[in-house]
Amino acid sequence: MKRKLIFLLLFGFINSNLFLFAQHNERRRAEFEEFKQKRVEFITKAMDLNADEDKAFWPLYNELQDKKFELNQQFRKALNEFRGSEKDRKKHTEAEYKDFINQSIQFREKEIQIDEEYIAKFASVISYEKIFRYQQAEQQFARQMLNQRGERGNTDNNK
Repeated sequence: MKRKLIFLLLFGFINSNLFLFAQHNERRRAEFEEFKQKRVEFITKAMDLNADEDKAFWPLYNELQDKKFELNQQFRKALNEFRGSEKDRKKHTEAEYKDFINQSIQFREKEIQIDEEYIAKFASVISYEKIFRYQQAEQQFARQMLNQRGERGNTDNNK
């Protein structure tokens, strides 16, 4: 009887944790979708696209974001593996640090290549003026989000 009670309690605890984890993931996913929507609205307003430009630009933009996301995932994985080995008390050699730094530079170079590729694609559907507006809007939006995050952090720290 005691064994069944312990099993049921343990099972209930695991299920409640899985439920909370699922809720957390859903909330994070919803927040990310909201973030993406705000970014699209901000960029759309800054670029002042007509209907044809809008229809041609956003699919390319989404492709670009997907490629950058994938590249960033690869870099974060490599970084986590490198850091993880340090947490396991592995002492890296100078050559390993050099290799990782070179690898991070290669990731940035790939990102630049992707940007160059998509600037050319954008130029086939919108003007360079609007490409410039897009780039400026991306930077302004990122700054705005960082400022908001910083303000939230300061508010949380003052409580």
